[in-house]
Amino acid sequence: MNSAFRAVCEAAAERWRVPALVVSTGEETVAVGCDPGTRFKIASVTKPLTAALALRLLDLESETGVWPSDVRIRHLLSHTSGFDCELPDGDNAKYGTGDDALERCVADLPGVVRLVGVEDAWSYCNAGYWLAGLLAARRAGTTYEEALAAHVLRPAGVEATDFGAPDLPGTGRAAADAPYPRSRRPSGGLVSTVPDLVRIAHWLLAQGAPQRVVVGKPPGGVYGLGLSGERVGGVEVWGHRGSHGGFESSLLTIPSHGAVFAGLTNASNGGQALAEIEDAWLEQVLGARRPVPAYLDPEPGELDGLAGRYANSADSYEVEARDGALVVRSGGEELVGLKIRPRTFQVPSGEYVNERFDFPLEGYLRFGSLAARVG
Repeated sequence: MNSAFRAVCEAAAERWRVPALVVSTGEETVAVGCDPGTRFKIASVTKPLTAALALRLLDLESETGVWPSDVRIRHLLSHTSGFDCELPDGDNAKYGTGDDALERCVADLPGVVRLVGVEDAWSYCNAGYWLAGLLAARRAGTTYEEALAAHVLRPAGVEATDFGAPDLPGTGRAAADAPYPRSRRPSGGLVSTVPDLVRIAHWLLAQGAPQRVVVGKPPGGVYGLGLSGERVGGVEVWGHRGSHGGFESSLLTIPSHGAVFAGLTNASNGGQALAEIEDAWLEQVLGARRPVPAYLDPEPGELDGLAGRYANSADSYEVEARDGALVVRSGGEELVGLKIRPRTFQVPSGEYVNERFDFPLEGYLRFGSLAARVG
């Protein structure tokens, strides 16, 4: 065991108040506050697996049959459909727990607001994954869960990954005890272990590059088909993060090196702890950490021109220029962002350190990866 790496993990867990954390590089595993095989919610790390299922069963250029004809399957998987993230009322629990839950949910997707045109701006869209999951299930002639097990989970060799309950409760500001709605499962319903995520990561690498084609551009990095990408030390790193109900997760791969990283936590601040541990791993493998952007002085009038009220189905956002920074108020929280690129801002410190928000189109804010329009 690399004692220095363990020390990084333990220090990150303590600094960010993470009760339970498990990480693995495939070669070494560190567990803090729990057993290495503990089951956690992996949240949106489910998305690369739903995308892998769709790649096996669907034509990426096919229309969806639900949203307008310019929206194709590949737009669902790359968050470039232009549609809002969620249903207007945000209530997926109303569809129940039966085998028809996903079908009933998708029947309501014409009611999701379209914010921008197809491929106009990358914006996280859970609803697109519900639709992709149902279309794949229909093609398989079974439920989404059974299709995923047959075409992805069993081929990946997992041992403890399913849609059951985690072994631990989530903690922190986002903790929630309610069961994960069945109709949302294609976008984030799986529960898994770090050993299983390592198996999944190696399986994804073995599938080649179809999911690593660049389609969308989030505030930081790029996005393919169910995988996000970035460059560290000039090398491509691909993976996905997850966040739900007081759980935070991470799955990363370095295709050129065949290297993988998996991390699971049961804390709302777990993503911050995992980011620190990821940097230590990246330095081990690549000799480099993620680049730290320089903060820039805004142009005269730039910040005032971006201030205003923005909204989407999830929330409303008040943006104010203050002392050379942009302040975003949402859901009782206040984030202060400094300019790192034109129309792009990053939080320099605090609970949300390194979070980014930007303004991809005139009249639009992208906050927490969700597009919102002014007004």
